[in-house]
Amino acid sequence: MKIVGIDLAGVEKNPTGFCFLDEKMVIKTSLLFKDEEILKEIEKIKPDVVAIDAPLALPKGRKSLYKRDKIHFRECDKELLKMKIKFFPITLGPMRKLTERGIKLKKILESKKIKTIETYPGAIQDILKIPRKSKGKEKLMAG
Repeated sequence: MKIVGIDLAGVEKNPTGFCFLDEKMVIKTSLLFKDEEILKEIEKIKPDVVAIDAPLALPKGRKSLYKRDKIHFRECDKELLKMKIKFFPITLGPMRKLTERGIKLKKILESKKIKTIETYPGAIQDILKIPRKSKGKEKLMAG
């Protein structure tokens, strides 16, 4: 199985973390910037799944990120709230650009029949009680 993980930046001028893992546990990491670079790398690898650390959908009933609306949370966001896991809502400032970019990439990948899922590593860290990077790199590395 081949898996690609992407820590997507909100805008192309900032680096996006890109990681490839295969069934032999070979890992390749890089920093990419433009969507076309990301897509080219994915097409070259032909992964079974692409996991993107970015929102990949709008809340049910919401049509736009930019028009004012009373709907701010997706069902998965509501579950995180119940678990007291912190996250940035997709309608918050820079999250709009990240969400827009994530949705665009997901549509392109799915049109090429590449399975694409949303991931939120911060939530897993909280659930497993692994410190986040903001608590210090040493604590993160120690687990």
